[in-house]
Amino acid sequence: MQRRQFLTAASAGVIAQLLTPAAMAQSADFWSLPRTVWLYRTATREQVRETYFADGKIIWGGYERLCQILRDTHANEAVEMSPVLLDILYGVQAWLAFNGIQRPLLTNSGYRTAWTNANTEGAARNSLHMEGRAWDGRVPGVATESLARFGLYLSGGGVGFYQAKNFVHLDDGRMRFWRG
Repeated sequence: MQRRQFLTAASAGVIAQLLTPAAMAQSADFWSLPRTVWLYRTATREQVRETYFADGKIIWGGYERLCQILRDTHANEAVEMSPVLLDILYGVQAWLAFNGIQRPLLTNSGYRTAWTNANTEGAARNSLHMEGRAWDGRVPGVATESLARFGLYLSGGGVGFYQAKNFVHLDDGRMRFWRG
């Protein structure tokens, strides 16, 4: 077996192991549980672990604290973040916990004002960050490729894989994948 074939087979095996517990994210029971997200904002060193949804409704205190940490830190401006985006982050967090990884999602970017977006290298002109519908980040100790693949598995929206910059983009827009 050639090295490339071996690496492909090995990575497929690892991904298969990681995705097996992801079936829980497809169950009705999983989505009826209280939804908690744990975020660490790298730029400000802020950290929150908040429940934003329980008993079929948004928990406003937790939701607002998550929106605050996902604010545009350059303009210090927060908006109501997409609950669907938070659900995607919740799915990622649950996948991590199922695999014994108890770490926050390190957040590089959430909401961006038009000014911040225009001044962010490589940002799309019509970025969903400007609508509070996108997240950029990583998890220490988790390969960004694995995180991107799990984002694709969730089928919640767009997934960008930025291997050289060591982060993943997740959004609640149409399904698509790109490498940056």
